[in-house]
Amino acid sequence: MVIIGRVYKLKKEGNQHCYIGSTYSPQLCIRMCHHRQAHRRKEKDYKGLFDGGDPEMEVLEIIHLDDKEDASRLRAAEEKWFQQTENCINLRRCHVTPQEKKELHDKSVKRYHQTPLGKLATRKATLNQKLKKYNNLIINDETTKQIKSEIKFLTELQKIMKEEVSGVRPYASSYKVS
Repeated sequence: MVIIGRVYKLKKEGNQHCYIGSTYSPQLCIRMCHHRQAHRRKEKDYKGLFDGGDPEMEVLEIIHLDDKEDASRLRAAEEKWFQQTENCINLRRCHVTPQEKKELHDKSVKRYHQTPLGKLATRKATLNQKLKKYNNLIINDETTKQIKSEIKFLTELQKIMKEEVSGVRPYASSYKVS
């Protein structure tokens, strides 16, 4: 079954901003309804595109898809139009290649490991590896107890820090993990 995908642009006369989107909805009015609802609920800031009524929806490209699993081609076309268009209000990229996705993930992990919570997680992982090694070798019961004790302490510290980051409890003190 062939599905028709469309890349579109929302624009309004007198407004410099625009929005690039894509849909495989059979009728464009359905997609417009979703945008209108997001605007009304203040879920998205359309920078005045919906002020005084709906913006104009211009179809930029039509793509024939084999099925909804083939949607990455539609997202890639949307990304192409997004890159070519000035004053887009889109907040996120439409399509990311597997290589870009890996690079973004690696960068995100690196940033996390620089945070106090990330440093705790790294230390805890190192201790767990050491504990696993000692358990396999059946070495020094006292060392194993010490490692387990430190892991327990780090787990509690992680729990407290996560609660503070999420705002569950007020920030009591600052933690320094080296």
